[in-house]
Amino acid sequence: MRASAEPSWGQVLSTTVTLWLSRRRPRAAPGRQRDVPQPSWHLSRRAARGLRLAVLLLALTGVTLTALRLTGTSSRAARSSSAGRSHPVRERQAASDGAAVAVRAQAAAWIAGQVSGAETIACDPVMCTALQAQGVDAGRLLAVGPTTASLSDADVIVASPSVRIQFGSRLSDDYAPRLLASFGSGAGLIDVRAAFPGGAAAYNSALQADYAMRKSAGEQLLRSRRIMVGGQGAAELRAGTVDTRLLVMLAALASEEPLRVVAFGDASPSAATPAADLPLREVTITSADGRGGTAGLAPVLAMVRAQRPPYQPAYAAIVDSPAGQAELLIEFAVPSPLGLLTGGT
Repeated sequence: MRASAEPSWGQVLSTTVTLWLSRRRPRAAPGRQRDVPQPSWHLSRRAARGLRLAVLLLALTGVTLTALRLTGTSSRAARSSSAGRSHPVRERQAASDGAAVAVRAQAAAWIAGQVSGAETIACDPVMCTALQAQGVDAGRLLAVGPTTASLSDADVIVASPSVRIQFGSRLSDDYAPRLLASFGSGAGLIDVRAAFPGGAAAYNSALQADYAMRKSAGEQLLRSRRIMVGGQGAAELRAGTVDTRLLVMLAALASEEPLRVVAFGDASPSAATPAADLPLREVTITSADGRGGTAGLAPVLAMVRAQRPPYQPAYAAIVDSPAGQAELLIEFAVPSPLGLLTGGT
């Protein structure tokens, strides 16, 4: 049913005045005949003042309600207009939140693909959720909350902003002196760090000894006639920036069959990490004469996959190069163990 139209204020005023006047007309005395004409009447001064007052009050009421209506309409329009406008502070917060989510996802993907499956990972609850979304088993994760007092049970620590604030310099000095990777920048920086027994001092000592041994082993490989290495790969071997596990693997494989090193790879996604601290963990090789193809590399792949930790790679497969030549790709996980060439762990 359609609602009736609202009467105008003129009509309301006229009706109200009429009713007011009718209540103040002289009424017929009891017993007076109906057909006797009613005497004329005039407003007294008091009644006239009352009438003027009533009219004034009605007029003021109409103006007030009209103003309220207009104000309500204006407020609704203002709210609607404000809702449609973008707010700089909210925009900046949304952009910051979006950047933080992207950095967290990038770090989680790298950890899932590069960190050894045997490592226990400490992370804040949000980061732990991101890691599980990337396939990291929940049993490997140690959630770091406000009441967490120590990180000594973790092998790898994801130093997100909240973890850095909570533990401060103890992260790098006591728990995890090895920087494996960094993502983002500024207040949103996420570091991936590896624990080392004894803290920063013990780590620096072990790193220097391991670095010297890597350089020496690289020089020995370059003197072997069973391993062919190009210019860049040779420079990386001399600089000691190739992972010890790759050095040992290449020496073992070359003793069975002459090989050619196509390239080393897997540098850390962190400009702050020197190559000596986080050596190259990936190598692409092929047969020395380049004629073996997939069949020639198959026995080499089988030998690689038969290795035991710490020489068991995270990934090993025969792939096709852009030129269509079969190549063997070998990749080790982080963190790289120190002291393998000196009897350490």
